[in-house]
Amino acid sequence: MTLWKRLLSALLFLSLSACGVKVNTNKKMPFLESEISFLMIEKKCFSGKADMEQISQDIATYFYEYQRINPRAFMFVPSRVYDYKSPLVINIQQMKVKFDEIKAKVSDADYMSAHAIEVENDLYYLHQNAMRFEGSKCSFSSLIQKKNNDIRPYLKLNDFCREKSGSESCSADIFKRITSSDALFVEESTISMCRSFDPSNVNCQAQYTVQKRDRTKLHSLVSYYQKRFEKERFSSLFKLRNAHLKFACQKSEGSTVMTLKVSSINHDMMALQELVDYVETTWGRPDFRLKIELVETKGSDVIEIIPSATMISYVPDSNNRQIYLSMMLDLNTRKKVLAHEFGHVLGFPDCYTEFFDNQKKDLIYYEMGSENTNIMCSMKEGVGVPHDYFDQLLQNSCVFN
Repeated sequence: MTLWKRLLSALLFLSLSACGVKVNTNKKMPFLESEISFLMIEKKCFSGKADMEQISQDIATYFYEYQRINPRAFMFVPSRVYDYKSPLVINIQQMKVKFDEIKAKVSDADYMSAHAIEVENDLYYLHQNAMRFEGSKCSFSSLIQKKNNDIRPYLKLNDFCREKSGSESCSADIFKRITSSDALFVEESTISMCRSFDPSNVNCQAQYTVQKRDRTKLHSLVSYYQKRFEKERFSSLFKLRNAHLKFACQKSEGSTVMTLKVSSINHDMMALQELVDYVETTWGRPDFRLKIELVETKGSDVIEIIPSATMISYVPDSNNRQIYLSMMLDLNTRKKVLAHEFGHVLGFPDCYTEFFDNQKKDLIYYEMGSENTNIMCSMKEGVGVPHDYFDQLLQNSCVFN
């Protein structure tokens, strides 16, 4: 296989998990069931070998050559979880350093005899990260804007306040006896939250500098940005978008039934029925359930599931009655992906975080946290729909006959 074909094949790995995958090198599509990160399956691009960074080409060449020589490598790759405390950060310099480190270890026979699996896992993820970086480059301009959605300063400051005062909001007493290192952390977190509303570093820094001369005023300033960030940034991740769709609803035996018409002309009907059954089960609770009616025609009130021969699954921003669903995923993974995409059709946004830091040249991705089980935030096992989402649908999305 030529390098170019291998690089194209590498894009297929973008469907494999950022959290953990099983890889069977003897099996073709669809991929085996795995935990998958939404970074890996939603809207990726690849402009061609000529536009790839040299380090990405070098990593890909080395990865496939290693796999050729060691065909049993990468048979199982353990989980790697990326949450707000330990996000995935990819940049060119980091890839170069890691690549040199791996090559040095591989050349050391004594080291490899004891640590081969560890090194192979690192190589697998380095290759994954290189392909992710390349697959996101066409979106860097829009991903730069999403830096405003970085919720780490807010979450970490909440953690700090809980540790110091048992509440997500720090008490005024905390600022009277704060250490210099803690004071620096609070300052950086508050300024970061401020910058999400005001890109001007000067204004945010100047405001904080003035207020910290008086610890009472400092407490008010920090509390103000915590509350504002929660309302305008954090809480919005879990709320219906303003332009959400509305659907026909009716009461039935103590439960509200929301009916959605769905068509998929080029889909196997038996497989489609199994997929939508899973969606109905996921988006349902005793007093609310979805009823998906499969129809054979398109229409303005019909949701269309469009099978995709790529690894990409998504709902277009311009038409949230269309779902592009990858057919290159195993059935169980496809079920979870479709349930997630139906969340977008209903009007809920993603609650994982992905952005490009243009100053540091970092591609950053993380999910909410290991305890979070929201299907709009993660693809790990045990995810579902929060009860509050059903309340929002009942209150805002039902049109009763």
